[in-house]
Amino acid sequence: MNFKTLTATAMGMWRHSRKKDQEPITLCVLGPPGVGKTAAGRMIARLMTDEVQSRTPGAPPAVFEALDLSSMLPEDLMGLPDTKGVDLDGDRITQYVPQEWMAPLCKDGAYGVLVLDDLPAAQGQVQVACRQVSLERRIHKMKLAPGIMVIVTGNRREDKSAASTLPAHFRNSVCILTFSPDFEGWEGWYMDQGFDSDVPAFLHYKRDHFSRLPKDADGQGAFATPRSWSMLGRTLPAVVEDTVLDVAAGLVGEGVASEYAAFRMLRRELVDPEKVLENARKAIPDLGILRDRPDRNIALATGLGEVAARRAKVGKHQEVLVKYLQALSYVTSKNREFISVSVSTFTACKGNMRQLLDAARSNAKDPEIKELVSYLARTLEK
Repeated sequence: MNFKTLTATAMGMWRHSRKKDQEPITLCVLGPPGVGKTAAGRMIARLMTDEVQSRTPGAPPAVFEALDLSSMLPEDLMGLPDTKGVDLDGDRITQYVPQEWMAPLCKDGAYGVLVLDDLPAAQGQVQVACRQVSLERRIHKMKLAPGIMVIVTGNRREDKSAASTLPAHFRNSVCILTFSPDFEGWEGWYMDQGFDSDVPAFLHYKRDHFSRLPKDADGQGAFATPRSWSMLGRTLPAVVEDTVLDVAAGLVGEGVASEYAAFRMLRRELVDPEKVLENARKAIPDLGILRDRPDRNIALATGLGEVAARRAKVGKHQEVLVKYLQALSYVTSKNREFISVSVSTFTACKGNMRQLLDAARSNAKDPEIKELVSYLARTLEK
């Protein structure tokens, strides 16, 4: 299950429980480290807010709370003991004072998401405390509001990330969903953040580096995940070019960083995609420079998609998109498989696909565009 499917599924369950005036079942989302399990919970809370406020303008936003169980003690969940209570015989009794994070989730009318992160890696006593929250939806006398969805996350044992097997009764009381890395969904989110565009371009070239496991870590313990790639893309604008390799190694591992740095350099030394968009034949009179070089093809195709999307937003989009289709047809004439890479980048950069299709239809008689569209049609038929 990818990011989009998970958020849609969770929202469907939450809506149904609201309609039936029931408490939503607890989700247990398992998957490799750093693929966006917590981010999915945050997105679900945003979707809840949008939905509630569209029906009730001025309604408060969804509550979102994420707890890292791997770094918590039992009392961080269950609260601290207090002896202020008195029983019927006048003897002192112990009550538990809940932690502050619990209160907003228990208010009347509250809705939102509670993410209990990394349960399989938590201490045994924390796992026991967590089960009361996730299965009984309460901590002692405090009960979660019916509009709160609980999402427990964790890594799998096969991910080699210190995860233990969850007890059978817990597994039998929650909906277990497997979460997988989703490059296309991540790429769109990443580009929307305005992060460095070399990172997704490289991952089009080396997709197997998108999400690796702890067992693949380098000597310093760094390994590549969607999370660490996002951190790299966010950091690169503040990094001196001479230190890019070192910074990348510290986030995604030495071997992967070396390949990324080489691709980054290639992308800068290759023909400027702005010039290719304006006049592809003039910019690259000899397509031999791309032959048998997937790295060059991907570097150029992604750059072309990025430039076209950006320029179409601020200029005459029809003219820009026709040039894009013509240039893309020319540079991929020897290997059409790179068309999809370019279009993927175009859409990730918020390029308008409807406008692109309109431009293709309006110029169907153009020989280059006709050949491009014919290839795409044949691909879709397969």
